[in-house]
Amino acid sequence: APLFFVSPTQINLLIPPETAVGAAMFTVNSGDGGVAAGNVAITKVAPALFTADASGRGLPAASVLRIRADGAQSFEPVARFDQTRQQFVPVPIDFGAESDQVFLLLFGAGIRYRSQLSNVAVSIGGSNAEVTYAGAQGDLIGLDQVNARLPRSLAGRGLVSVLLTADGLTANALQVSIR
Repeated sequence: APLFFVSPTQINLLIPPETAVGAAMFTVNSGDGGVAAGNVAITKVAPALFTADASGRGLPAASVLRIRADGAQSFEPVARFDQTRQQFVPVPIDFGAESDQVFLLLFGAGIRYRSQLSNVAVSIGGSNAEVTYAGAQGDLIGLDQVNARLPRSLAGRGLVSVLLTADGLTANALQVSIR
């Protein structure tokens, strides 16, 4: 399994795609000769969304994709780091012109092997958002992406919850701000 990060309390790795579904045992061999082992349940789908502050709560590690009527595209943040408060704060999503299409691009893991696109759902502030893509991000190994078209009925709602389900399993609940 390729390693991405190792510290005394955490190991980030990529479970090889050919790993069989079911109970599995893993072994970690340390550079100092130590060996640790454990059990893990391997499933096809285990949706989880990444967050701006890496806590698994709060604001997503996400972007907004805006497509204007003339086809021009731009990416916008949904969070920024506030130096004074020493924390991430929401950047409100503005729907812009009526002709703009606005998508929330969520990043996570455990989504790419969903059974079919129609089995991935995103609810934002209690409103269903059309999921137009759910799969591998394409540039970064192990990173999954979900694109959800934001319904204009959310305009002016402020801080709202973002809930993602894939094949009936729910990811960690997050929040975005809607202007």
